[in-house]
Amino acid sequence: MGLPPLTRESLSGAATRSRPAERSSGRTGGLVAGGTVAAAAILLLVYDRLSATAPITADSANAVLQGRAIAGGNLLLGGWTLSGASFIATDLPFYALVAAVRACPPRVAHDVGALIYTLLVLAACFLARGRERGVRALGRMAVTLVLLVAPAPGDAVQLLLLGPFHAGTTLVVLLGLLALDAAGERLWGAVALGVLLTLALLSDALTLYVGVAPVVLVALVRLIRRRRSRMDLVMLAGALLAVPVSLLLMGLIQQHGGLTTIPRQGAFAPIEEMPKNVALTVEGVLLLFGADLLEQPLPVCLVHLAGLALVVAAYRGVAAAWWRGQQPDRVTQALVVAIAFDVAAYLLSNQAIDMMTSRYLIPLMAFGAVLAGRVYADRLWTGRLRGAAAAVAVLYLVLGALSLRTPLAPTPEAQLETFLERHHLGYGVAAYWQASTVTVHSGGRVRVRALDMGTTPMPSAYHWEAEGSWYDPAQPGNDARFVLRDTWDPRSVDPAAVRAAFGTPSEEYRVGRYEILVWDRNLLNDIAH
Repeated sequence: MGLPPLTRESLSGAATRSRPAERSSGRTGGLVAGGTVAAAAILLLVYDRLSATAPITADSANAVLQGRAIAGGNLLLGGWTLSGASFIATDLPFYALVAAVRACPPRVAHDVGALIYTLLVLAACFLARGRERGVRALGRMAVTLVLLVAPAPGDAVQLLLLGPFHAGTTLVVLLGLLALDAAGERLWGAVALGVLLTLALLSDALTLYVGVAPVVLVALVRLIRRRRSRMDLVMLAGALLAVPVSLLLMGLIQQHGGLTTIPRQGAFAPIEEMPKNVALTVEGVLLLFGADLLEQPLPVCLVHLAGLALVVAAYRGVAAAWWRGQQPDRVTQALVVAIAFDVAAYLLSNQAIDMMTSRYLIPLMAFGAVLAGRVYADRLWTGRLRGAAAAVAVLYLVLGALSLRTPLAPTPEAQLETFLERHHLGYGVAAYWQASTVTVHSGGRVRVRALDMGTTPMPSAYHWEAEGSWYDPAQPGNDARFVLRDTWDPRSVDPAAVRAAFGTPSEEYRVGRYEILVWDRNLLNDIAH
């Protein structure tokens, strides 16, 4: 890209301010504080609008229901069965907070997605600033802000502004690194990092690859090269302890009647899957950075490719300097290793399935934007590429503003809810992808629970992101009289399997894209629990 070489000062994170810069630092600090509040408010509104362009998925709907359960007093989610990524201490507290004050459940999913991503962007900007202050700090923050400010409409908005899709995990890791950076050589930073890594790992196993392992490796490398560093020892101990402590905390939660989890079946991908995984990794990175030609027009992709190129250049520059023996600061080292581990974990695992699994690369996107601002912003704004960088930044902001014209996602559930309520059909079953979305869109007035039609000799409750009491026919109100099928979604229930399991329905209806099969008995009595 023609960028100047990295200097020892930029790698070490040292603040090299002249006396005029020192005098302006106080004024700029006040500007940063006021600007942060204003930026947070603007970003929250923008992201809430963008989030509404994506339809609420079953995962997001179930997170809303879990947040409402926590807000209602079920703090440990007793009776719930969640996936291995429970998000219990990362995303779900936000869902509980918003659910406690929001009267409209569908908006909770969009509000929380917007709130988490707003905080992620702000945390990334402050981490990019490092220990620098004044105008140079604003320059670093600006680079990171531009790279993250406007998720491209489509799948990127779905992944970044609806959840829980690991944006909350990325936020917590960023906050841990921010504490480490702010503390300097004071031990409280390493302790705070260890605590936040523990909470993130309790919630999401991805933390092992993008938080715990990178910090452990960086601490070990630094201890080998710089012996008797108390800071690195505490950092190493905190990261290592995060693993057993998070397991202990989950055990205590379950011992006290809290949630249970179903571990993900993660494994190495077979060698014949590598070409597919490579393609998904490349396309996933392009998707998150807004440069995926399959979703965006060519001019939009070219603008975002310039941002991605800066991230790649920053990564290569830091990694090469580190390899030559220069010593980046701890946070910069952790970012470099975390990006490498995130790519490797996704590339080599069986979790690379489709474009929606690009969510595992969200840490790469955020950490890359931080790295670009942290180590290359000073040279970018003062070098010969300053004009080009400013032009690209303006184009990023223009494209972000234009994305606000994206139409809101359709809500086919609205007509369905009206019909079901009018026919006094308040409880039913469906496939996972259609169940909780209807429940949330109706505000709980119509409740639809997920069913597994693939079990024999009878259908069974689908205990994934679900509460066990939903399937108990003895519970008041649990009178499931209908099966819901989305004729547009191949993941919906098979009508032949439904009739084989429950017999011939007494009534059948068609509402838009939905098919409703009704029986005159409680279907919960016919499923395995």
